[in-house]
This record gives sequence, structure tokens and C-alpha cells, in this order.
Amino acid sequence: MRKLHKRRLILVIISLLFAAGAGLALYPRYILRITDETSHRDVLEIAAEPGDNVWIVFINSVEHLPVADHFVIDHRHELVFTETIYQAPYAGYLHPEKKELIALSTTRIPGINRVMEEVTFFAGYEFKHLLFVNGNWTPLYHVAKGGDLIRITVDRKSMLTTLIDRILTHEQK
Repeated sequence: MRKLHKRRLILVIISLLFAAGAGLALYPRYILRITDETSHRDVLEIAAEPGDNVWIVFINSVEHLPVADHFVIDHRHELVFTETIYQAPYAGYLHPEKKELIALSTTRIPGINRVMEEVTFFAGYEFKHLLFVNGNWTPLYHVAKGGDLIRITVDRKSMLTTLIDRILTHEQK
């Protein structure tokens, strides 16, 4: 009788460990991914948390004046275009009713709050885009060159898929 009780206890413990392992393996992990789609290379891949932010700063190709677009990861792990700041003589991008003059010839349009499945742009040739993730400069041009298509996404992956990707990526290098 005692032997049967021990076997059941061991079976319950093994089942709980298996269930916990399966739960952890399938638990979603969100990744902020910046890729150079032209050369199929990663620029940056980090864990994405609500409140994380991305700034894309560039020189407008028409007026040759600076533009800064701000994106934030919201509580649902979605990439949200929140504001733009620019120096330009034209009326503005979106929501001109919200525009604020914050310095001489510098306009800010806050509160855009547009959910973006992805953000894409072509890396500049003459004027280089600057990327900042959570206040840290991201060296885009160490990977990409002018004309390359850059894509920014927040991807959902299970921890098991992440582990398999890491193993396969390290084997290929």
C-alpha cells in the first residue's frame, strides 16, 4: 500500500513539473525587432515591455530639415505612433489641430496614438536615420546601408521558439 502511495506521489510531482515546463515553454515573450529587410539581417532584437519607446530621427528629403517620430509599446505590446516633432514650413503630418509650436520653426504634434503593426522606412543615403531605443542610440548603419528597407515590429514568440531560434542561430554562425 505504501509503495503505491509513493508511486502516485512521484507521478503527481512529475506531472506538475511537466505541466510547469510546458507552461513556461508556451508562455508568450514579446520582442522588439528592428531588421534590415534588404540584407535579411537583424539590427536589434530585445525583449519588449510596455512603456518601451523608439525614436526615429531623420532629415526630411524635401526641405532637408529634421524630423523625429516617437513610438511607444503599449500595455498590449502594440507599437503605437505617439508624436512627431519637425521643422518644416508646411502644415504638418497628421492631426494639425493638435500641433504645438515648441521652438522657433519647430512643431510638435502629440497624441497621435496610432497603432502600427510595423514601421518601415528606407535608410537614407546622404542623411542617415538615427534610431534610439529607450534612450540608447542604435547603430543602424553598422548593419544597413543607404536604400535598405528597415522594418520595426513587436513580435510575439513562445519561450520555446525563442530558445530554438537561439540554438539554430548560433549553429549557423
